[in-house]
Amino acid sequence: METSQAKRLWVIIAGLVAATIIVSGRLVVFQVLHGDEWADRGRNASNIEIIAKPNRGIIYDRNGAVLAGNGADYQIGSSPNLITDDRMGEVATALAPVLEQPVNTILDKLSLNRGFVMLSEGRVPAEKAEFIRSLEYEGIQVDPLARRIYPQGELMCHLLGYTDFDGIGGAGIEGYYQQQLAGEAASAEVTISPLEEQINVVAREGSDLVLTLDRTIQHVVEKKLREALAEFNSRSGSIIVMNPKTGAILAMANYPCYNPYTYFDAPKEVLNNPAVSRQFEPGSVMKLVTMAIALDAGAVGPQSTYYDAGIFEIGGIPIYNWDRSANGVTDMKTAIARSLNVGMATIASMTGAETYYNYMQRFGFGRRTGIDLMSEAAGQLLLPGNELWTEAALGTNSFGQGLAVTPLQMISSVAAIANKGYLMQPYLVEEIHAPNGEVFVHEPKVLAKPISEETANEVTAMAVYAVNTNLFYAQMDGYTVAGKSGTAQIPENGIYHPTDTIASFIGWLPADDPEVIILVKIDRPQNSPWGSETAAPTFSALAEELVVLLDIPPDAIRLQADIIAARSHN
Repeated sequence: METSQAKRLWVIIAGLVAATIIVSGRLVVFQVLHGDEWADRGRNASNIEIIAKPNRGIIYDRNGAVLAGNGADYQIGSSPNLITDDRMGEVATALAPVLEQPVNTILDKLSLNRGFVMLSEGRVPAEKAEFIRSLEYEGIQVDPLARRIYPQGELMCHLLGYTDFDGIGGAGIEGYYQQQLAGEAASAEVTISPLEEQINVVAREGSDLVLTLDRTIQHVVEKKLREALAEFNSRSGSIIVMNPKTGAILAMANYPCYNPYTYFDAPKEVLNNPAVSRQFEPGSVMKLVTMAIALDAGAVGPQSTYYDAGIFEIGGIPIYNWDRSANGVTDMKTAIARSLNVGMATIASMTGAETYYNYMQRFGFGRRTGIDLMSEAAGQLLLPGNELWTEAALGTNSFGQGLAVTPLQMISSVAAIANKGYLMQPYLVEEIHAPNGEVFVHEPKVLAKPISEETANEVTAMAVYAVNTNLFYAQMDGYTVAGKSGTAQIPENGIYHPTDTIASFIGWLPADDPEVIILVKIDRPQNSPWGSETAAPTFSALAEELVVLLDIPPDAIRLQADIIAARSHN
């Protein structure tokens, strides 16, 4: 072997030895010194995190009509490296009018040297997404984004509430039942190795809700409310329809309303439900409660009388009748029928402050009813001992002034009179259908029994007398109606508005065995300020349709059925 060849051989051998030493050293570093670290990296490289998102529960009316369901909007993206330069102008020109962007803006995005760019600004509706998908351009991606849909439009807007783009309920039932409707997402780190067992990741789906509401009845109620507001030149109002025996809400309408699908376009003040969150001075509808308190406490009897001089002073404040009348010797049913402020202040004074306010709290004033809706207000009821309470408040509270209630509180308290003295908790969800197949059925809940059945019957008789003698607009052919109107002044900046009022009426029927109780509230009617001339006829017009929809027979037919039933038992 020549000397030059030997030298080359040794150089090669030396290189191989050096390479072996380097490789062996690196293996020692990787496998011994940093073995755990690289093992973790290896495991992570073969693992991915899987997130399973649940479907939000569906909301149905009591007949199975879908009120809130699940749909999708879309986002449009692109992989620019999949679009050839000669096609970019064509793609940009086609997408620009659909995405409502200039052609150059789309073209600039497509020209970016990126693996992915977002083309759409915000969400794209389904019809536009379908059109873009039909173009079949290479490199354009159409991805769905979950979206809550409301097939009934504005119907029941305040009851249903809305759900934002993150799946969070922001009002109404959507907000109150967020946890049940949303379900629970699941996530896990799973291996992509074919040699290892795969893990299933399953989310807990949202529960479905079945409401006490009927969309047909709700539609009729909302229609009657809009007609009344137009007739009496009012900008806002509420109607609540409830079963007084159970507390089930059959309809709840407010105006102005909004579309839950586009809630973000509505003024914020419209989103909350005025029937449960907006407080007002109720006025003379409170006289039914005051009479019930005085009778049940034994301060007066159904046949009692008082002398109405047209003025009654309490706490240094004079109280007058709404018409400035002086009626002389007056009995209890006349005090209710003629809606006499002096009469209510007189019997409240005879009852005494401590007893009167104890009863008011038993009727639920000053606290939330607990209805399954977001943002319920508690009302305002000052009690003796509060530094702001005065003796004069006893007199003004007796006819619905100087305290604040929500429409729901007011109808719930009067419903206790209609329901033999039992105060029921109002509710909207009849059934919850859990994803595991369980069904939870609501059981009506008695909140209190503020008065006896005897007292309730006595006040009901007075409310029937009031409708038959003075509240003619609330009468209905074939049905005995019990009810009371209210005309309340509106406090603004520490004083009462000189002309504007809140007109209301609460009535129930059949009076002796009520299937339905209705509250009508009309804000600032301009044609007439009186509840008897605005809210009462609205009640009557609505009730005439409800008795058909709810299959409530007239008194004569009920009486005949009772007679036949009694004979069959003999």
